[in-house]
Amino acid sequence: MNRKKIILIFLFIFIVNVSVILAKEVVLKDIRYFTYKDYTRVVLDLSSPTTYTSKELKEKSRVRFFFDLKNTILSKKLKNEKRIEFKESYIKEIRVGQFRKNIARVVLEFKEAKDKRYFTLLHPFRIVIDIYGRNIKPSAAKTNEKLNNKIETQFKKGTPEISGEKKYSMARQLGLTVKRIVIDPGHGGKDPGTIGKYYKTKEKVVALDIAKRLKYYLKRYTKLEVYMTRDRDVFIPLEQRTAFANSKRADLFISIHANSAANRRAYGLSTFWLNFTTDPHSIKIAASENASSQRSIWELKSLLKKITLTSKLIESKIFATKVQYSTLYYIRKYYKYPDYRVRKAPFYVLIGASMPAILVETGFLSNKTNELLLRSSRFRNRLAFGLYKGIISYINSLR
Repeated sequence: MNRKKIILIFLFIFIVNVSVILAKEVVLKDIRYFTYKDYTRVVLDLSSPTTYTSKELKEKSRVRFFFDLKNTILSKKLKNEKRIEFKESYIKEIRVGQFRKNIARVVLEFKEAKDKRYFTLLHPFRIVIDIYGRNIKPSAAKTNEKLNNKIETQFKKGTPEISGEKKYSMARQLGLTVKRIVIDPGHGGKDPGTIGKYYKTKEKVVALDIAKRLKYYLKRYTKLEVYMTRDRDVFIPLEQRTAFANSKRADLFISIHANSAANRRAYGLSTFWLNFTTDPHSIKIAASENASSQRSIWELKSLLKKITLTSKLIESKIFATKVQYSTLYYIRKYYKYPDYRVRKAPFYVLIGASMPAILVETGFLSNKTNELLLRSSRFRNRLAFGLYKGIISYINSLR
């Protein structure tokens, strides 16, 4: 037997052994759920990656979604708890069972469901299922579909340049307004965000303080409903932040952060909206803010689809522009503060938002002067007031 044959035999044995390891049974460990009046998110927690199939069955009084998880068994917890019932919700129940020896089945039963979407996340592996209820107006859905098709066509030709609000904005054509806002203080808990180079200022602290001040101004001077994704020092995964905004049927989403750069001279305010970009600076910032995400390269296709099909691109850019320049106007009454411009970037925290969504980088903690300002209560207050005026400026522009 020659050397090449021996190598091939060992390679074959290695592949077989790897296949056996990969064929090890996956455990469906738990089922978590967040249910609201007409929006439900169900999360299936698994011990390792697996494949699955889904099926929808519609009847007169109910809608059922089946998820068959291949090569999967139930945990002891789920063997004992095979049914989760809901009394005051449009979701009726969740059932789980060992459909076959190597297939675990999860059934979601609803009184009525208009739309669904699902995706997977890694580290740890989980399947996230979003179900939308009956309060979706057909006319709005049809309008969104037309705009989605238009944006998708533009993306096939190249990245669209979203221009003036009068020419393109569906929100203005439909006469829509703003009733609810979700403020998202970036990072939190075990994720401190960027840390100041000179005074060790934590981004999560700066973001939460500015967010609370912004909420105060909105509650005091408007009749808007205002919610925060977190109001204390706790960790919230990026994927859950826009899910919270969607559940509240928010009309606007604003995520507040602090920046960092290798160039210690970088200093000032920048506001981002969700889109593709080739700008190196925007790419670096997006990579930094996305660092805590659990998503993998395997999910790239579905992520790109969500970006290209969103019908909120136009309004997000207008929203970002109003906030950037109104905030700078009010800051500059007291401080010399550079304009780091309105930019576009693919931030995870903005993906999946069903409303205009922006991310504000309030300043650079990597710059000594800027870090000192962000540590100042007066400056944070001025920032918050500027953000508030920017939001009002955007709302007024809709009329």
